[in-house]
Amino acid sequence: MPTQAFRNVAISVTLVLICSAAPADHAAPNLVEHAEVLTADGLAAWVLERNPGIIAIKATAEAAAFRIEPAGSFDDPVMTYALAPLTVGGNQSLNQRFDLKQKIPWPGTLAARERAAQHEANAAELDIDLLRLRVVAQAKATYAEWHFVHSAMEIHHSTQNLLDDLISTAETRYAAGRALKQDVLQGEVEQTNLEKHLFGLIRLEATVKARINALLNRAPSEPLPPPGGLPEVTELYALESMQRLAMAQHPELAQLETQISASESRITLAEKAFYPDLQLDVGYNRLWDATEKRTTIGVSINIPFNRSKRRSELGRAQAERRSAEWTLIKRRAGLLADLANAHAEVVEAKSSVDLIHDRLLPLSAEYLEAAIADYQSGIGAFLNVITAEQRALDTELALARARSDYARRVAELERWVGGPVDATAASTSGAQQ
Repeated sequence: MPTQAFRNVAISVTLVLICSAAPADHAAPNLVEHAEVLTADGLAAWVLERNPGIIAIKATAEAAAFRIEPAGSFDDPVMTYALAPLTVGGNQSLNQRFDLKQKIPWPGTLAARERAAQHEANAAELDIDLLRLRVVAQAKATYAEWHFVHSAMEIHHSTQNLLDDLISTAETRYAAGRALKQDVLQGEVEQTNLEKHLFGLIRLEATVKARINALLNRAPSEPLPPPGGLPEVTELYALESMQRLAMAQHPELAQLETQISASESRITLAEKAFYPDLQLDVGYNRLWDATEKRTTIGVSINIPFNRSKRRSELGRAQAERRSAEWTLIKRRAGLLADLANAHAEVVEAKSSVDLIHDRLLPLSAEYLEAAIADYQSGIGAFLNVITAEQRALDTELALARARSDYARRVAELERWVGGPVDATAASTSGAQQ
């Protein structure tokens, strides 16, 4: 069975393959392009279905499952045939000998070998679950960025329309002699700055599109539908509940526990090696003249003379079990720490969303409305309007970013918990079931 280090390397390599661009699969139905909108759950489902890394891990698990039955089976019997060449073609009967030999391991050896193979197959299956968690978290985080860039573009377009109206108002007032030319110029400068910022968003859109298409095993420039929305900022499980869930259901811990079970089976195998294996021999020998001597039945055993070698194998198996046990203890503590950190980040992100949405956004909107009203009435400066517009733009962009960060951090939190963290949704789902 591969060690945990080897398994982690294998999964990391698979994730690199997952994240790298690959040729588009034109033969497969392009469900993404036919969708009206792209959602986080939809993207995650498509990634799991289309990504070659997942398929490769499934094939590895299937191969491990095929090793279970042979591990618990007897070796093939060995048949030996011999003849006396000088009796061929003579007047006397052909002298021949048949022998059939079957190796029979010490009782319990085959069962221990089969259990070890079963545990290894279970660990391979858990590799799939572990990779699914990582891929889904990555897909949802990338989707959150896709949603942000589209929201930011909409905000910029809306601000652009507002500036068009403000510049038109400034031009009207300037033509009437009630405003300065610099008011119009200030509006045009701000309009140019917006266009410059939009270029950066267009570049970000192309980057995020390429990342999503890489996850979907498609060419980087393949079209994608617009985002549908982000998960609502809802009530989460309490941290203590999440910790209990992680300890009970996270596949990484289950995998380590499976490795401990596998190492215990290998200890049993090492202990069985101190006992001899049996070999049943059945033969028919015509070299004997007497008929009653021709049929033979016998038993042979190996002599486990080299006990130091067997003690070394047993010691190695016991050391591997201790290593697996301490690795599990260490990973439990590490997982709890990762979970607590991710939970704190979600709480922080939620607080940021609430603060911007409930306080900053209304204040910036009111500030902008007041500045526009003052300018239109002739008591306020156009520079105040531009300043208020900039603050309103920054606030809306900050809210879009905060919502995206919240969704991304929730996805990461679900990775460490090993499942959903929305208490409301989970309870509703449970009631429906």
